[in-house]
Amino acid sequence: MKRLFRGIAIPMEPGCRHEHLVIRLNADRYELTAAGKSIGVVGRAEIIPAIKAFLTEALLQTDFTLALHAALLRLGDRQLLIAGVPGAGKTTLALALSAENGCLLLGDDIVIVDEKGALRGIPFPAAVKRGSWTLLQTFQPEVASRPTYVRSDGKEVRFIPGDIDSDHIAPARSTTMIFLRQNVARRQSLSRMSPLLAFQRLLTEAAAPTRRLTDQAFAALSKAVNISRVYEMEVGPLRQAVEIIRDL
Repeated sequence: MKRLFRGIAIPMEPGCRHEHLVIRLNADRYELTAAGKSIGVVGRAEIIPAIKAFLTEALLQTDFTLALHAALLRLGDRQLLIAGVPGAGKTTLALALSAENGCLLLGDDIVIVDEKGALRGIPFPAAVKRGSWTLLQTFQPEVASRPTYVRSDGKEVRFIPGDIDSDHIAPARSTTMIFLRQNVARRQSLSRMSPLLAFQRLLTEAAAPTRRLTDQAFAALSKAVNISRVYEMEVGPLRQAVEIIRDL
């Protein structure tokens, strides 16, 4: 658990609700409590997804501008945001890219946009679904030996620890955003996307404090998109996709 969640820090902002998660092991079951109340009893196969869910909810209780459902990587002096609908392959592509020299995975699930439009990845462990275990073996060999867990939606996943918190590295000189499309035919394609369409797609799964998007949040996201190069991609062979993105 410590390795998976190392570097996770929930900001202690004034006026925000904060809770400590207490985990007690009783035989082969874990009891989770917060603020003196039980929030569930789970087995060994559910414990890591349950902790990640709690930390996600705790993060969304803090004072932030906007949270995006996306992955964020650092490639040299530039950053790459990967977005797309659930199941499009964000985590698989992000982990394949992070195996490249000089590439860091800063977050595979949540990216915070601050009031200036800067991006910060939350380094939760990356959840790799069963269908990607074989695909990632040449990029992330450890996925084959990681324990298997079961999420609340019944999907089997294996977790790969994140790299580092993006607060601890120098600001990127440029940003690229890639939106993944479902690709049943497994064709490889990459094309430019309009900033307006990118803005609309990011908003569809964005979250904000009290679930209300403010003018500040709209302005911050607009700035983040407008200073980025934006593409839409269909991912075919994973190695080829990595090479295309690396050479952008």
